[in-house]
Amino acid sequence: MADSGKNTIKYYPVCNGDMTLITLADKTTILVDCNIRESAKGDDDEDLFDVHEDLLKSIQKDKDGIPFVDVFILTHGDNDHCRGYKKNFYQGDPKNYSSTDKKNNLIRVDAMWFSPMIAEAHDNEDERVYQKEAERRLKLHRNGTGGKDDAGNRIRIIGYDGNEKYEDLDDLRSLPGDVVARFNDKDQDTFSIFVHSPFKEHLTSATKDKNSTSIVFQARFKEKKADTKFITLAMFGGDSDHYAWDTILTKTKKSGKDESESALDWDIFLSPHHCSWSFFNDRPYVDNKEAKKTSLQVLDYKRGTSPKVIASCKKIVEAKPNPPHNAAKKEYVKKVGDANFLNTTVHDVKNGTPQPIIFEITTQGPMKPKAAEGSAKAVGAAALGVVNSTSKYGSR
Repeated sequence: MADSGKNTIKYYPVCNGDMTLITLADKTTILVDCNIRESAKGDDDEDLFDVHEDLLKSIQKDKDGIPFVDVFILTHGDNDHCRGYKKNFYQGDPKNYSSTDKKNNLIRVDAMWFSPMIAEAHDNEDERVYQKEAERRLKLHRNGTGGKDDAGNRIRIIGYDGNEKYEDLDDLRSLPGDVVARFNDKDQDTFSIFVHSPFKEHLTSATKDKNSTSIVFQARFKEKKADTKFITLAMFGGDSDHYAWDTILTKTKKSGKDESESALDWDIFLSPHHCSWSFFNDRPYVDNKEAKKTSLQVLDYKRGTSPKVIASCKKIVEAKPNPPHNAAKKEYVKKVGDANFLNTTVHDVKNGTPQPIIFEITTQGPMKPKAAEGSAKAVGAAALGVVNSTSKYGSR
């Protein structure tokens, strides 16, 4: 399998939900959240992009033909960020992966990123299964069990503890302000992640919820190892609200890492909570119509002449239910312009089917790759970031 030689970011069209695949030049894959809807599988639904099949075509297989993602980052456990985890990803001892598992195209997660908040508030089946798998892996590391560092057993704790305690596993932990450059037991020279959140006060607050404790991070790309400047910075915030971003802004500036690490800068900004007004102020909008200055300051860290805001949500209209909020869209558009506000549901539609939004990371920043040839349903899979064969989903 030839090395693609390109770094790419693919934002999947999953309606009101998040699912993003980062593919590095060496084919390392980092999946951020998943929202795999059963109705999108196969050719019977002409309107939904088959993200599961595309993911299978976009990731590597090991020597035994087992598909795997190098890292799975679950920002938080809401259903629209982990839907389909149980049915599409393998859980359990990787040595027990069976021929049936392979037949069912179960994807092995070599290394999972885990927030302690998930241990306290797992209230849907996929989140419970993710928590169970995390605890299985944590137990291996806690007990020093052989094979704990094997692919399929690796885990990283992100952020501080709340009520559940993991102090004995601090060697597996990354805290806000940390830079991670090792993924699936492999060091990266030109890619890293700056961890922003969750902070301790988010996890111990009496009013904490999943959204405020989302893992927030900045994906950072350089051209060369020795470079001090980044060619692309992409911000991921799960469902984090304006309270969380206020803390991120304050603490990052206080630490000086807004300058020394460019930790607040961005070229691509994934709008939190599916273009919700909660990034700008409390909901409902009718009672809180003024955007918080701190949220606007976060957006002012945009770089270049064409910074992009990605709204991973359904088509944005005035009518309820929300999110997405049209008022939030207007605030983003004020900052980046209408052409640079990209809604996954409507940005690129082929034969009625939304396609992934894909960026190739170049020395000039994130760029849209050249149009891929093939059927409309195959476009998302045939574009950059795919290291296997082109998807035939919907090809007729």
